[in-house]
Amino acid sequence: MVRNKNQWLLVAVLAVLFLGASWFCVSVWRATPSMPPYGNIVLAAAAILVLVLGCGLIALMFYSHRKGYDEPARSNRTARD
Repeated sequence: MVRNKNQWLLVAVLAVLFLGASWFCVSVWRATPSMPPYGNIVLAAAAILVLVLGCGLIALMFYSHRKGYDEPARSNRTARD
């Protein structure tokens, strides 16, 4: 929840930036010629590949954290003088 005046200001500024970026993207998208069908297929395949790869890497991160592979190295040996 937004609690004070500064947070409302931040939300308003971010909303204006988001709307401006969205407007710019749509205007550029409409001004360019359409892509051939093979371009859409390649773009869709790349998006799916990036999504699968990102999900896999995040799953590996959670797996490694749960198994304790992210813990600092420790030793039971005593230090030599």
